[in-house]
Amino acid sequence: MKPQTAVIICNWNKKDYLLPCIDSVLNQTYRDFDLYVVDNASDDGSAHAVKQTYGGRINLIENETNKGGSGGFNTGISAALASGKGYEFLYLLDNDTRAEDGALVALVDFMIKHPEAGIAGSKLYYMVNQPGTVQEFGAWLDWEAAFIKPNKKNYSETSHGEITEDIEVDYVPACSLITRTDAVKKTGLLDESYFLYWDDMDWAWRMKLKGYKIFGAAKSKVFHAMGISSKKDLLTTYYFWKNRVRFFRKYGTAATMDTLLGDVFTAIYTCAAFEKTNTKEIIYRAAIDGLKGIGGRADFNKNTDPSLTLDISKNFVGMNNTRVIKVGHVILDAREADAGDGDVIYADAYGNTIAATEAWKLKLAYPAAKAKFVENLRRQNLV
Repeated sequence: MKPQTAVIICNWNKKDYLLPCIDSVLNQTYRDFDLYVVDNASDDGSAHAVKQTYGGRINLIENETNKGGSGGFNTGISAALASGKGYEFLYLLDNDTRAEDGALVALVDFMIKHPEAGIAGSKLYYMVNQPGTVQEFGAWLDWEAAFIKPNKKNYSETSHGEITEDIEVDYVPACSLITRTDAVKKTGLLDESYFLYWDDMDWAWRMKLKGYKIFGAAKSKVFHAMGISSKKDLLTTYYFWKNRVRFFRKYGTAATMDTLLGDVFTAIYTCAAFEKTNTKEIIYRAAIDGLKGIGGRADFNKNTDPSLTLDISKNFVGMNNTRVIKVGHVILDAREADAGDGDVIYADAYGNTIAATEAWKLKLAYPAAKAKFVENLRRQNLV
């Protein structure tokens, strides 16, 4: 008999995804598990739908408030550990996933064969529109760039062949990962102060510091719907930037932070150029909160708080004779040679466009503006 596993699904307001996700778990070839579904105070009828559809076949836990991804998973983990059933493994699964029927047994088998592993993650595929395309298969932390470096992101197995080799990485997304109970007891639960984003990076890195290894297990396949729905506001922007700053402030070097602050300023500077006022203010607020070490759920209800409303970018619209040049960054990649040509427009992968003449002016002003930004942070004793 294979070791017993607790499967934990965290949900918030995704009833239409949640039920198929639960079905995919109940249809696993691996049967030696209990299923815990943690609902983070959804208001879309998720909890009622789970009760009505599955009854007592699963353990439903209803949080009174939205505790975020980390808090939701921790609720399930704590319940599993307190059950007295001695689960050897804990399998965390997001509500907007659908696991192939062999996904869980592949993860359990991997953990049995690799006792050095603290965490193993599935190979994630896009759920719709991109058949055979890998969304992510583990990732590394890029300390020089103060960012993440996903493995095989957007890799087409249809075109280039199936990925069959397991890989050691720095972390795997918490949307489908298995962890060893002993590793959790030694490392601790997810850090709930992240609330959303970077909590899985922090957890995996803490496990690595305890001597465990992190892997992507190629035989475990899960489809993930992340990115299908359109962005509704800037709240996720806030959490991503704040927690990125908090993570690298906690674990990175002075050089790492210099790079990160450069990225923060570049984002703010670019938003200002395109009159994305709300986004600019949200990123600045996120950076300040991150440097202050402020965690937990954000509150944007004060009149003085920046708006979470999405901006409409002000792009440059050229005439028929416009020559568009694709660049990585529409300001930092500006060239003096293009500055005198009024027909040249720079365009990036995010749909931003700007006249080369204007871009060159902004690039010349960039160093002094960045120095002023950093000096302002120093005056506040934040760096």
